[in-house]
Parts: sequence; C-alpha cells; structure tokens
Amino acid sequence: MAASQDPFLGCYLPLAVRQSILSQFWEACQPDLSQMPNMQPYFEYHSARCRQFLHNGGIHVTAKKHSELIGVSKRILGEVPKETLVASITKERTGSERPDPERVGNTLALCASLLLMTNVRGHRYGVSGSNLLDWTADETLKGSVESHFARQRPVLQSGNTRLSRLFTARNLSRVGGMNVKWTTNLVDHLILADDDRTVFLFHCASFLKFQKSCARGIFPEGLMEETIRTLTLLFPENDIHSRKWLKTEIDTKKLDRSLASCGSLRSRDRRFEKFFFWHDRLLILKQAFDESSPRTLAQWWNDRRNIVQWYTFWVAIMVFVLTTFFGLVQSIEGGLQVWLAWEGRGSK
Repeated sequence: MAASQDPFLGCYLPLAVRQSILSQFWEACQPDLSQMPNMQPYFEYHSARCRQFLHNGGIHVTAKKHSELIGVSKRILGEVPKETLVASITKERTGSERPDPERVGNTLALCASLLLMTNVRGHRYGVSGSNLLDWTADETLKGSVESHFARQRPVLQSGNTRLSRLFTARNLSRVGGMNVKWTTNLVDHLILADDDRTVFLFHCASFLKFQKSCARGIFPEGLMEETIRTLTLLFPENDIHSRKWLKTEIDTKKLDRSLASCGSLRSRDRRFEKFFFWHDRLLILKQAFDESSPRTLAQWWNDRRNIVQWYTFWVAIMVFVLTTFFGLVQSIEGGLQVWLAWEGRGSK
C-alpha cells in the first residue's frame, strides 16, 4: 500500500484504502469482491474500534498504520496459535524497538476484532458489559471462533416447533415491551439482558453478506447464512409494519441499511430445527416474548398473539366507555331537567 494510501489507524479512510482493506485484510478468506455490499457501517466500526485501542498516543499497540494491521491479519488467518504469534512478532525487533508481549497481544486482539466484528477477551479496551470471544494462547483464532459458535445440539426444547409471523423485532418492542439495543458485537446477537427487558441485535447485515461471499471463511460454515436468516425472521420485508418501524430505527440510529433488504422466510424455514447456531438464544427470546404481558393501552392494541383475548379486552373497553358515556349523558340530562324545573318555578 502506497504511503499516500496508508493512513494512520482511526483516521478517515479514502475509498482506495477501503478497497485495499477489503481485498487484502481477508485475502486468505478469498472474498468475492464482485458481490461486495455497501460496507460503510463496517468502516465506521473499524475506525471507532481503532480509536479505542489508540488512546495515550497508541502506546498500547504495535501497529500504527493499516499496512501493518493487514500484515498482522494475514498471519492470524494463517492459522497459527496465539502464543506462537506473540512470540514471533516480539522477536522480529531487537533492542529498544522490541515490543513487550502485552502490546503485541493488544494488537492481535484489535486485528481479530476487526476481522470478526467481535469483542475479543484478553485486553482492557473492550466495551463495558459486552460479551467476549475467548482467544486462548494455545488456540488459533479460527479454532476459537469455531469453539464459540459451534453448531448446537439443542439443550432447550420448545413446545411449539415453529416461530410465528408475529415474532418480529417490532413486536418484541411494541408488544413485548422489550428495549431493542443495537450492537456491532456479533457475540451479543440475540442475548437478553436486564431481566429479559432488553434484547441485543447485531445490525451489520452488510458484513454478514460480505463474509458469506468468502470461499474460505474464518467463521464456521453456515453461520453467516443462518445469522442473516435470524435478521430475516425479525425484519421481514413482506411485513409493512415491520418495514416502517425498521426504517425509523435506521434513520434515527444510523443503522446498516442492508438490514432492510434481508428478504422474508417461508413457513418451513421458520422452524426451530432450521437453526443450528442460534437455536437456544432464539428459543429463550421466544419464551420471553410469549411470557410478556401488555402494560399499556398501546401494547394491548398491538398484541394480536391471542386474538380471542384481544377482542375480549377491547369489547370490554368499549362496553366500559359506552356505559360511562351514556351514564354521563344521563347525569347531564337529569341535571338540566332539575335546572329547568327550578328556573320554571323561579319565573312563576
């Protein structure tokens, strides 16, 4: 990468630099650049993540420019254990230029988080409260990813084998009263917090689509495709109410616009057994949604999970309103009659 196209980490990235990063950063994964989506959300994450590691003048990492980070990424994707990487990078420089192992480890953690859009354990610059990917010393990064995102043998069983069309992010918020918290940390996806009142959703669909195009991806086979399907499940394009709600979220919270173009799922693809990586988290989220009760009139109006209960509630509300209204009318009418009678007596 030419000097004019090799800015410092955390600085603005010109288009040429972005293209170089996409073609070289994941070069070992063989991405299909002809099908590259709009990666603006990723590069916003990229710059923000670099700035987190570069406080105090960047003394905590060994890489300062993107060309150096690309070199580290190629070594990480070479499937070498972390401890071997730390040792080899430390020994490359001598004397006062030799970095200490902690700085090298921080650099590896930064590079890994940029490769995966995932917070990696082993450094002090993660986001407070977020979940972390464990990259142990004796493992390769690919091995750690495969261990964390292993295909699940379902531990939890569902009485209902299919996710209904009402199971959307809009309804989680409008009906279930959950706070949807958007995240750029993939390991936080579909996690519940705050006593099941907050759900984390990974919104960078363009990154998932880019990784899906890789011939030799660092993620387990099928994970990217299934993660996209969870977004399709929660943001169906064929649901006009979900589309309007999501458009507002994208515009107000600057989310990845690719989130609105993930398609729609057929009935047979909404079954729990179709999800191998996110099965248990989806099931826990579905149970929390089913067990939630409307707390406001707006939630009661939007809650169509039990249509008989919905009609019963609103019929009761209408009866109450009409009874109150006619009772009020009768009271006013009676009052007017008394007043008119009193006025009539007074005039006599």
